[in-house]
Amino acid sequence: MNASAYLKRIGYVGWPDICLASLQTLHYQHLLAIPLENLAIHAGIPIRLSVDALFEKIVTQRRGGICYELNGLFYELLLELGFTVKRVSGRTYTAGIGFNPEFDHLALIVQINEIDYLVDIGLGRRFPLYPLRLIVDSVQEDHTGCYRITQPAYGSFMLSQRTEAGLWENVYQFTLTPQELSAFDAMCHYHQTSPASFFTRNKVCTLITEEGRITLTDHSLKRTKNGQTYEQLVTSPKVFDQLLTDYFGMNPY
Repeated sequence: MNASAYLKRIGYVGWPDICLASLQTLHYQHLLAIPLENLAIHAGIPIRLSVDALFEKIVTQRRGGICYELNGLFYELLLELGFTVKRVSGRTYTAGIGFNPEFDHLALIVQINEIDYLVDIGLGRRFPLYPLRLIVDSVQEDHTGCYRITQPAYGSFMLSQRTEAGLWENVYQFTLTPQELSAFDAMCHYHQTSPASFFTRNKVCTLITEEGRITLTDHSLKRTKNGQTYEQLVTSPKVFDQLLTDYFGMNPY
């Protein structure tokens, strides 16, 4: 994999040292540069979980992807740079339904100086801008919210986010068992084909900005800037395609 091209894609200047500061910058720059998006699914283009296919899509074609693609390729970059990293399986939580199956979500664990960090650039709104230290029952926060990792059972961890009402809401459950990328194939196929999957219901393309976030769906473009939300209705596929180009620099399929 061409790590230099990947670093250029996310706007990282120089070559990262193997330290927490570099990991934090890589994580943040990735969120600013590469959107979480499911447009290939709606265009009928299969997602291929191979390093070459992911690099071609995300770096060369300058598109985004879903968690398997984003965290899957980020793993390869971190490994290439010399970080100690592993893929882990997450089970996201849906209110009123419960936890989704194993391999529903792909996240990363990076170890620096014998300290583990949860790394996730493929979740959208429900993860902070920087990696979370894997320390149980400690509240960690940034301007996106407050987060906590608990350990409900031996070997199992829970990521939660505090709501505006002050309650802790489950995000996903995960273990530290290392996984091969191929272990996620079945659930990746499910999320591309099942009517029950969030990703098959509506188009979505969302990206962190320095002032907030920008999200494009079938129905609207929402821009959050310094706490204020601005919304524009999407009135046709042509309007969607134009907004995709204007705000995300992506051509429609």
